Amino acid sequence: YSISASTVADSNGISVVDGSKFTVSSGGTFNLQFSLQLNKLQGGSAENIEIWLAKNGTDVPYSNTNITLANNNNLQVAAWNFVFKLNAGDYFRLMWSTSDTACQIVAAAAAAPVPAIPSVILTVTNNIGK
Repeated sequence: YSISASTVADSNGISVVDGSKFTVSSGGTFNLQFSLQLNKLQGGSAENIEIWLAKNGTDVPYSNTNITLANNNNLQVAAWNFVFKLNAGDYFRLMWSTSDTACQIVAAAAAAPVPAIPSVILTVTNNIGK
């Protein structure tokens, strides 16, 4: 599955096409940082979630990471970053896979005194080193 963005806070030179293609208007070296709120909603056995990067529709070699959700309602946060080069007009997608549809990327509503929890936080910084 590709990870989508439904709310964009700031999009300086990066647009979201078709909900999940993050397209750059100018080339450079980019740092992609993300966090995903993961949960397993039901079922008793441990399940894996894999997360990786795709560039222009092709999986990026050695970008996959595996996370195991052992129990129901055992929230975990997957958070790391990728550094990669893109040309103007290129796009990337953050991808994920699981064999169990009870494993999900979830958000949580605000509950006083704390604010809501987003399912995905994605930050992209361009032109590293300039």
